[in-house]
Amino acid sequence: MSGSYWPSTQRRKWQFTKESLAKERQKLWVMECQLFPQGLNIVMDSKQNGTNRVTTKNIPITHKDLHYDKDYNLRIYCYFLIMKLGRRLSIRQCALATAHVYLSRFLLRVSVREVNLYLLVTTCVYLACKVEECPQYIRTLVSESRSLWPEFVPPDPTKVTEFEFYLLEELQSYLVVYHPYSTMEQIVNVLERPPFCMQLSSEDLQNCWSLINDSYINDAHLTYPPHIIAVACLFITISMRAGAARNTIQNSQTNMQAIGETEDSLAQALKHQEIFNRFLAESQVDLEEVTDTIQELISLYDHWDKYHEPWIKFLLHTLYLRSPNSTTRTS
Repeated sequence: MSGSYWPSTQRRKWQFTKESLAKERQKLWVMECQLFPQGLNIVMDSKQNGTNRVTTKNIPITHKDLHYDKDYNLRIYCYFLIMKLGRRLSIRQCALATAHVYLSRFLLRVSVREVNLYLLVTTCVYLACKVEECPQYIRTLVSESRSLWPEFVPPDPTKVTEFEFYLLEELQSYLVVYHPYSTMEQIVNVLERPPFCMQLSSEDLQNCWSLINDSYINDAHLTYPPHIIAVACLFITISMRAGAARNTIQNSQTNMQAIGETEDSLAQALKHQEIFNRFLAESQVDLEEVTDTIQELISLYDHWDKYHEPWIKFLLHTLYLRSPNSTTRTS
């Protein structure tokens, strides 16, 4: 195991440029079009003139639905699946983040139409817990998974161990993952000392931690080093603090005491922003990569506003349980 990100297999084997990532996705796209040219037929109930009508609709394979790179409904849903299982078992966030990286890497090479997504999530969490040294009993893990998704997760624990071999094969056994959490803490420690002397509140740190959690939905962890993601999330956190103070001043018209307190908060937030900008300049971090990561996070929240969980659950239910030509692998 490498003690640093820079010589690690994460950087050498699993970090892509935008162009190389697009090429990998194009390979998967071509394969999906060859394997599933018929697309997905769904049965929908509708009501017209007081009578129920059943209609069948075909979703072409070229449509964005159920393509992990294009369908943010699917991405956000996968994120929630991992978090939900992790909460049931009180698994550390670092292990869940590793599980999400495994899932993103796996779905770069394998179509969600080929595998049982719920079994994939269970296996990713199981493997990540072993790698992050917080292992879970496989029977307990399978039991909790079945309590969440009984239709999709088989009761036999050996199905998870079988799928684990498939997962390891696609990951090429490169399992060590470096995360932005520790980098964020290191940057905060540097900012607290001279010459910066900037103290972030516990609320700011929690907001930054949450932003890092959300960043696992997009491609940032496949394209940029952990410190870039940490810097981008800190920048957003500090900017949000200043923006929130401005909005409070604009909306407070009568309570002069509240306005005075908010103005003090705004002054402090603007000072923090200035200090952090100076830190960025002195650290010589790649600002283009930071800006791109910030834009990806902003774009993610635009997609999140349109998130429709019932629709993606319906599509997966149709794919795995109703599709007569389903060839989904469970191991």
